[in-house]
This record gives sequence, C-alpha cells and structure tokens, in this order.
Amino acid sequence: MNHTAFRSIVAAGALTFSGLALNSIALATSSSDPDEVRNIKVTRVFTPKGLDSNDNSVVILDGYLPDGCYRLTKPEVHVSDEHKMITIQARANYFNVPCIEALVPYTQEVELGMLAGGHYRIQNTEGHQIGSLAVTKAQSKYPDDFLYAPVEDLVLDQKETTPGQHMATLRGRFTNSCMYIEHVDSKYFPDSVEILPIMAMHKGNCADVEVPFSVDVGLDSERLTPGRMLIHTRSLNGRSVSSILNVSPN
Repeated sequence: MNHTAFRSIVAAGALTFSGLALNSIALATSSSDPDEVRNIKVTRVFTPKGLDSNDNSVVILDGYLPDGCYRLTKPEVHVSDEHKMITIQARANYFNVPCIEALVPYTQEVELGMLAGGHYRIQNTEGHQIGSLAVTKAQSKYPDDFLYAPVEDLVLDQKETTPGQHMATLRGRFTNSCMYIEHVDSKYFPDSVEILPIMAMHKGNCADVEVPFSVDVGLDSERLTPGRMLIHTRSLNGRSVSSILNVSPN
C-alpha cells in the first residue's frame, strides 16, 4: 500500500489490520518538523539508596510520553558537585506522522558517575525540583563495604504467586568456581527496596570458569508501598541493577 492510500484510509477512519478495526483510535498529527527534539515531563524520579562516593550513581526517570509520535532519547544532564545540584532534562524525538493519541509510559536510567558525598537537589532545566539524591562520602579505600555478587539482571515476578506477594530474581555469572552467595540482605524504604547479595569465596582449589547463578528473593508485602516502587540491587562491577515494581493496594 502506498502512502497516499494509507492517508486516505486513515482519513476515512476505517483502518483495519487482520480484521481488527482501529477506527476508534484517535490519531495525532502536528505541523512541527519531523525529528525535532522536545523536552518531556518527568512524573517521578527514583533514587537508589545506600550510594556512596565510590559508586557509579544513577537515578531512574519515570513518566509518560505525550503520544505515539515521541521516541525517548538521551536526556540532558549537568552535575555540580560544588553546589550539590543535578540538572536533568528528559527529552524525546518528535516525528510529524500519524500516530496513536495516547500516553506512552517510559522508564529511563540516567548514569551520573561518581559523585562527591552530600545531599543533591535534582531539578529540570526550568529550575523545578523533581527529586533528591543522598550520596555518602566513602569511609574506606575499598570500592564497596561488602563483596557483592556480580549481578547482571533483576527480574520481578509481576504475577503474584499468592495475593500481595512478589518475587525478585537476581541473575548473573560467577567467574570462579569458589564464588558463592553467602546471604542476601533486603532493606525497605517508602519508595524503594535495596537488595544486597553478599558474596564469599570457598577455600581450596579454585578454577577460573563461568558459572551462571540465579537467586530468588521474596519481598515482604507488609513493607511494600502501594504504587510504583524501585527495586534495586548492587553488583560486583560497581553498578546497581534496577527494575520498577507495581504494587497493588491491599
């Protein structure tokens, strides 16, 4: 089908794919130039807890694109350690084409690098505060307070196994046969849960070999806050791995 025919069908309000009529879906068009970069709003900023000055700090932006004509792109980020200020402006490419006129959810992790210790204000380019981030000044020359497991992925069980129960699964790869997870600590906050997989080493003959691991961590439903919560874990490579959990009201 050529573009002229497509526009004619859209104008007639009778677009159909595989027998499914979509004439009830509103399509948005605009006179703006295609591929224009526009600022977009951030509904909420999630900030991992327990970060210190030798960590690679991150924050997670959560919000909605105005409609289907927008595609998320790299945000504008400026950090001032001197003024304890982080300026983040979420942005998206706008395309001047017919598209679905409906809000599109987005979640975006923003890397900030190593920050000096302190309490940082997070604002957008208009100067409006959209969040805050606490970074503790490291008290040790070691990269972390604990030896964390090399976590690469965090998967949340959105299907509740029992009413109100959720599971977080940590996955990664050990690179030595003597590595193992000794225990897992979980810390609960009003808007987030921090999962700390503490690793240890067996004594004896060890071999350099990759060994995949997976550990399930049950989340305490009594300590979860209804709504969207950040679930994040620490990893041996110095990064945090995060996901967002939707918690239903009791």
